Formats: sequence, structure tokens, C-alpha cells
Amino acid sequence: MDSVRIIPIECKFGPTSAYVYFLDAPEPALIDTGIASSASCEIETVLAEHGFRIDDIRWILLTHGHVDHLGGASKVWEKTGGCAKVVIPKKEAYLLRDRTKHITDYNRLQGKYLDPEIQEKHAAILMNDIGGNLEPTVEVVDADMISLGGDVSITVVETPGHSIGSVTYVLDGLGWAFAADAVQIYGGAQSGIPTIEHPALYRQSIRHLLEEVRPKRLYLGHHFLDGKGKVLSQQFVGDEVTAVLKESLEMDAKLAHAVRRHVNGNAPTNDNIGMYGPFRSIAAELNYTGNPSHLPCAFFVTLNGYEEELIGTHNT
Repeated sequence: MDSVRIIPIECKFGPTSAYVYFLDAPEPALIDTGIASSASCEIETVLAEHGFRIDDIRWILLTHGHVDHLGGASKVWEKTGGCAKVVIPKKEAYLLRDRTKHITDYNRLQGKYLDPEIQEKHAAILMNDIGGNLEPTVEVVDADMISLGGDVSITVVETPGHSIGSVTYVLDGLGWAFAADAVQIYGGAQSGIPTIEHPALYRQSIRHLLEEVRPKRLYLGHHFLDGKGKVLSQQFVGDEVTAVLKESLEMDAKLAHAVRRHVNGNAPTNDNIGMYGPFRSIAAELNYTGNPSHLPCAFFVTLNGYEEELIGTHNT
């Protein structure tokens, strides 16, 4: 297969940004869409700089249902004249159909640890950043293949963990993997900690990418940190891919160990008072100093996931 031109587009999302990728294929595709404002503010502008129009897009491929990746889907789709086919993982299609479900997920994963006033503020931001409800054209599962015309095709690889339905799109014949947030390394440059809703699935997905898929290139959705706190590029090639996957497993093990001590009662007694709520001792052990009341922030989402994993194990 001939090489496919990839155009990365940085889309602003609050204090951070998310990357979407334009694939210059016979049937051009956009992987992820940023938030509602991204269609006009970044995607349309960057494509024009490279000689493309937003209505050239024939496929909108969503890696998962989080706001900074799905929020702009309806706006991009409208700008294609409704001609683009919209693809989303089957397990998270509900987040595309009904944007109010994002509030339900937010309350379950993060909001319950925050004051009602902050919850209300976050809910308003989420609703503003999602352009509108949209019916998907295709709901994909593992091993599905999508033809982008000619000899260009993409295979869907389920890589849950960051979210329950996260997928990686792999360009067939090239081994280029668009994982978005399925690979977290040592955490986002702004959050300072990975966002992992389902730890057991996450480590299984990372191992699958490392041992089975073995991408030749890896394209992520944000700038992440390595183990030394260095901000990395969002694109990796060759041996860099192996390194970031291994570092992702290292950070998973570090988080699991810290939470295990907390859940087993070996850590100092906690209370619900203060910035870090019931996870104060874990924040101290990890030397975490971020503000978990900011949006987006991984702290409560991730520690909630690791604690639920351990409590579930203890109850079996």
C-alpha cells in the first residue's frame, strides 16, 4: 500500500489541547474531532493551509466518547454537508446520540468527589463543548475493517481502559496506529497523571499493542509525560513506540501499588476533607500536586478506577 499523508491538527480544550488527524486517502478521513469550536477554529483553518476543505472529509472516525474527541463531531459532520460517515465504538455510541449522558458519566467518575458548585460549572462546560446529538453511521467492534477507498483500509482494534469503549485505528499494510488516549504513558502534560477508568482493561490493551499489534508508528491524542516528567511529542516511530508502551505499563504498576497500600489500610488514615478527598495519602505518595477540581483532570477518575478494581477483587 502507498503511504498515506497524515496531517495532525491541535485543537484547544480549556488549558490543554487534543490532537485530531486528517488522513489524505482516496476517501479522506478525520480521526476524532476535538470540541464543538474545533471545527471552525482549528480543523477548517489547518486543512485550508494544506490545500484541503473540511467538506473533503468522507469519514469521521471517533476513537472514544470523551468530550475533547467527540464534542466536535456534529459540527464537522454539518460542515461536510452531512456527507461524511460517522464511526464510533459500539460501547460508546450512546455518548454521541445523547450528550446529556456525559453528565451522568462525569458524576459517576469525578463529580461525586467535588462540591456541587464545581459540578455545576463543569456540567456547563461539557454541554458547551459538545456541538449536539448525532446518530452514528457505523458502530464498530474489534477487527472491523473500514475502506477509505483504493487500497487504503483501517482495522479496528479494541483498546479499552482509558474508557470502556476506546479503540485504536490501524492503517493496514503500514502498521500506523491511531490510539488517541488508549495509551497514557505517565499522564497528560497538564493533568500529571494518566486518565484510566478501567485499570485491568488498560494494562491488557497496552500489552496487546506491545506484543500483538506492534505498531510501526503511534499517534496519540495529547502531549503526555515520560517517567522523568518530560513532555513528549504526540507521535512516535519505531523503538519510541515500544518505549512509550513499556512506560505506560510502568506507570500502571506504580498506581496499582500506591492504591493497594491505601485500600489495604497500610497508608495513613484519610478523610473526605481537602483537595484530594479520600485519596489524600495516595496523592502524597505519588508526589501529586495537581488541582483535581480542574476540568479535564484525571486524578479522581483514575484513583476511583484503581480503587474499584481492588475492592472488586477483595469482594470475590
